[in-house]
Amino acid sequence: MLNFRQILILIKKIKLIKKKESPYKILEEYKMNLEIKQHMIRVSDYTEILADLMCLNKLEIEEIKKGALLHDIGKQGIPDEPLNKFTKLDKEEFEKVKKHTQFGLKILNNKKYAKTRIENVILLHHEKWNGEGYPFGLKGKLIPIEARIVSVTNYYDTLTSKRAHKKSFSHEKAMAILINESGKSFDPDIISMFELFQNKFETKLKEYR
Repeated sequence: MLNFRQILILIKKIKLIKKKESPYKILEEYKMNLEIKQHMIRVSDYTEILADLMCLNKLEIEEIKKGALLHDIGKQGIPDEPLNKFTKLDKEEFEKVKKHTQFGLKILNNKKYAKTRIENVILLHHEKWNGEGYPFGLKGKLIPIEARIVSVTNYYDTLTSKRAHKKSFSHEKAMAILINESGKSFDPDIISMFELFQNKFETKLKEYR
C-alpha cells in the first residue's frame, strides 16, 4: 500500500498525464492499474538520466524514454492473479508474465508512435547480458543499447519499490544488487556509469518517497 507521500507524488504524476503537453499522456489509453503506470513513469524518468549519461543524442534519448514509459504495456494482457501475487510465482505463472513483452509489442504496433528503439525496449528489456534473459536469450551487445539501459532502470525501480511480495529496498541495497549483477544480467559499462553517478538516481528516488 502506498504511503501518504507516495500518494501525493502519484496524484502529481497523474495530473501531468492529463495535461495535453505531458509526455505521460500516452498512458491514458492503456488499461492498467495505477501502480504499474507509476512504475513505468519512474522507469522513464530514470532512463532519461541514464541515457543522457551514456552520451546518446537527443532523439535517441526521447525515443528510449518513451520506450521506458511504455515498457510494461503488455501487462494489460496478463491476468491480475500472477501480477498481484504475494508469493513467488510458480513456473506456469512466470511463463504467463513473460509474455508481456510480446503482448506489448503487438499493442504498440497498432499505434502511430511505434519506432524501432521503442519496440526494442518493450520487447527486449528482460534480456540479460549473459544470454539468460527472455524472450530470445540474446547476449551481450546483441541486445540493443536502449534495451540494456532500460533493463537496469527497470530493475532499480523494482528493487526500490514496494510490491505485493516484497518491501522496498534502500538505494544502497539496490546498488549492491545491481553491481553484483554487472556482467551477468547487465552491461558492465552501463552499471559502471550508473554507479559513478548514483547520486542522481538516489536524488530522483527520494522524490518518490
